[in-house]
Amino acid sequence: MELIQRLKEVGTEFFELPEREKEAVAKPADSIDLEGYVTDYKKDGQGRKTWADHLFHRIWPPSRINYKFWPNNSPDYREVNEEYAKEIKKLSEKIMGWLSEGLGLHREALKEGLGGETVEYLMKVIFYPPCPELDLLFGAPPHTDLNGITFLIANDVHGLQAFKNNKWIDVEYDDSGIVVIIANQITRMSNGRYKSGEHRATMDTERTRISWPVFAEPNLDHVVGPLPELVAGDDDNAPKFKPYVYREYKFLKMNKLPLD
Repeated sequence: MELIQRLKEVGTEFFELPEREKEAVAKPADSIDLEGYVTDYKKDGQGRKTWADHLFHRIWPPSRINYKFWPNNSPDYREVNEEYAKEIKKLSEKIMGWLSEGLGLHREALKEGLGGETVEYLMKVIFYPPCPELDLLFGAPPHTDLNGITFLIANDVHGLQAFKNNKWIDVEYDDSGIVVIIANQITRMSNGRYKSGEHRATMDTERTRISWPVFAEPNLDHVVGPLPELVAGDDDNAPKFKPYVYREYKFLKMNKLPLD
């Protein structure tokens, strides 16, 4: 809990900086990668506009970290994020182990299917400003995450909703917990036995909401598909998904192109 609180503090401090200082870690205009600070202002599928500022940067593995996208306004930012990366990796592998056992497989099955020690962890700090016209703006439209599994914490302004039983419900959370969201690659590896959690983010009329999701995802060259142990035997176990190089999968999904 103390580490989570420190992570929130250093992330909040970044968004309190003048714009010119935040631009020091901005995503380059010609970059095809996600890392860096960006201001997002676009229409969702229902015609409403989404509005939020984002800070993306990888936190694991160390070989994939580019510190030029880490804020340097706070001397604690690097230390806190590096410590959080180690803890979230341990938590991720523990939960993937339980999910593997739930499929009747060995504990390392889903971790290995996602890429083993090459799995990447991407931090995204999302700043949702107050919005007086909630019918015109949305924090994040309904979606499932592209990656394997997502770990989310947020400040005390709630806004995360999950779709369950054909309706949207508020996700309750506090400083003592982390929200775990099953994402698309777990669904694909489990051959559909685990479902991706559809969710969205609403905005508050008066208060700023900040969230810190960490996305555990394959490296871009890793191939992900149904685990072989789950698609052997009769027609009931036939593969429901095609294997994809993760780079290609992300491109198709982000451009709303057909997959399977």
